Order: sequence, then structure tokens, then C-alpha cells
Amino acid sequence: MHYVIWTLRLVFFVLIVLFAVKNVQAVDVNFFGSWSLTSIPLIIIILASFILGALYMYLLSLPTRFTRNREIKRLKNEVHILQKDLHDVQHTHPVTPSSVATPPDGFVPTKE
Repeated sequence: MHYVIWTLRLVFFVLIVLFAVKNVQAVDVNFFGSWSLTSIPLIIIILASFILGALYMYLLSLPTRFTRNREIKRLKNEVHILQKDLHDVQHTHPVTPSSVATPPDGFVPTKE
């Protein structure tokens, strides 16, 4: 699945680049107020918009990533503690055949 996602990302990026390469004429970009940029190649506007959008989405995903990584670290620590507790219990109270409970139907498998 990881390869499929990266393949889709690559295809999308290539399509954006091909679209941008086809649009190279100079344009005027007007911002709010009287500020404007004149004679900017459209390819730069398209690619800059794409890069700024990708950066914005990455920055929006950072809090989720930090939260997820913190939760993964906490769970790994909990697993480590539980494995240590299990190891301690297994070595302090070894299981003997007489301590194993017999199932309700009375069937006890034997080793042959």
C-alpha cells in the first residue's frame, strides 16, 4: 500500500509539472490593495502555489504526527513493562503439570 500511495503522489506531481510547463506566458498577479507583481511567468505561480499548498498541508499534519508518535512511544513503554512483568512472573512461579487446571470436559492432551 505504501508503494501505491507514493506512486499516486509521483503521478500527481508529474501532472502538475506538465500542466505548469504548458503555461509559461507572463501574467500579472494582483494582491489585496494596490500591491501587484507584473510579468511573472505562470509556471512560477503554479509551482509556487503547489509547493505552498503542500507545505501548508504538511504543517497542518504536524500536531497529529506528534500526538501519534507520543502515543506510540507510550504504548511501546507499556509493552516493555508488561513483558518484564510477565518474565518476572514466569520465573518466580513456574508452571508445573499439577498446577494446570483440567478442562471442564475432562480431556487432557498427552504428549506422545
